[in-house]
Amino acid sequence: MRESYEDWHELGRDLIARGLGAPMLIVADGAPGLVKAIEQCWPASDRQRCCVHRARNLYAKLPERERERVKHAYWRALDDAINDRDAKQRLQALVDQLDKDGYTAAARCLADDLDALVAHLRYPPRHRRRWRSTNLLERSLGEVKRRTKVMGRFPGEDSCLSLVWAVLDLLITHQTNGIHFNQLDRQRLKRRRYEGDEPTIPEEVTAA
Repeated sequence: MRESYEDWHELGRDLIARGLGAPMLIVADGAPGLVKAIEQCWPASDRQRCCVHRARNLYAKLPERERERVKHAYWRALDDAINDRDAKQRLQALVDQLDKDGYTAAARCLADDLDALVAHLRYPPRHRRRWRSTNLLERSLGEVKRRTKVMGRFPGEDSCLSLVWAVLDLLITHQTNGIHFNQLDRQRLKRRRYEGDEPTIPEEVTAA
């Protein structure tokens, strides 16, 4: 509940003890305790900073008259980029422009943890928009709350966990989420796991 490093680290160690292997990609917000725990538990995993959380933080540091312009530039930099290096260059240009315009707090906010903000662009194009934020998980948790709220009282812990698991499994694996892999996706992910960064090919640019 405190979201401290100790709490997140304990959760990570428990997941590992129960058999969780190192994920290829971990999507999270910028909570310092969570980031530190991820780096301790899974140092070789890519960490994606939630683009939606970062966008909200960025807008909050701008006057209202500038928010729409910066919003457009921010998402265009991510949407139009062909890979993580390209996105980082585009976002750095936005950082420089914000600083030049006198919005130093907004510039510092965007520049912080910039590498993690573009990590999703190392992965298959079809999944990038799904994997660049925590929206999928947060929507799933919202549905869990909606269903458990009306239950009143559960017979026991197992019955509660069964319902939570069933809801998460239904939402996360449902086809409408777009989280399914064809053979090409699996080959790319396997190549990335064993070879690291792969160059972007024309087909990927077109698909993006």
